[in-house]
Amino acid sequence: MKSLLTLILGIVIGAISVFAYLLFSNDSAEVWESNRHLSTQSGINFPAGTKFFVSGYMPEGFVALTLTVNVEGQELSSFEKTVVSNSKNLRIPVWVQNSN
Repeated sequence: MKSLLTLILGIVIGAISVFAYLLFSNDSAEVWESNRHLSTQSGINFPAGTKFFVSGYMPEGFVALTLTVNVEGQELSSFEKTVVSNSKNLRIPVWVQNSN
């Protein structure tokens, strides 16, 4: 009887925990839209109006912005694939500057 009560109590506490997490988790994301044409030193151009998602604020004063690019699967043949270790902190930094 004691083990059955422990099981039921565990299920109730688990359900309350999941509900509280879903209720209090923040589902919003910061989206910043550039109002100027930006370019990188390697020649990548981002027109004014490009939307970026904030993926993190750095203590050095920089902000990591994320841009999602969708391509058709057949277009991947023109890309070069590299496999790196799986890390949620993996970033390939690209520095942009105002372009005139």
